[in-house]
Amino acid sequence: MKKTLLLGVIALFLAASCTSFQLSGIQVADQAPAYESLGQFSISVSVNEFLGSSGGANHANVTSDAMDAPIYEAIQREIKKLSGDAAINVTIVYKATFVDMLLNGLTGSLYAPAHAEITGTIVKYQN
Repeated sequence: MKKTLLLGVIALFLAASCTSFQLSGIQVADQAPAYESLGQFSISVSVNEFLGSSGGANHANVTSDAMDAPIYEAIQREIKKLSGDAAINVTIVYKATFVDMLLNGLTGSLYAPAHAEITGTIVKYQN
């Protein structure tokens, strides 16, 4: 019985996603239309994950897009703030702060919060 339970737990962890970072909807183009730079942005987005290490691999998330949606929405808010059309030169650094690591340690790696530091340039396309 113990052996079956152990094999079941191992299979569960192997089947779970261990991706430490995934972002969908990225666009890359060889030639972008002419644009005017409206300004730079720098934001931090909190990411809540579970069963793993802060800023590293995790086995479970509250939703399937634990990082994807909050990061995309934060960039969209920055674009709208400046009435822009797009964000270019976007850089995302996924990391754990001291508080994130402390919470991860206090919960025995059950809760694995982290932060995504995002920078970039907001542009408006010229017609």
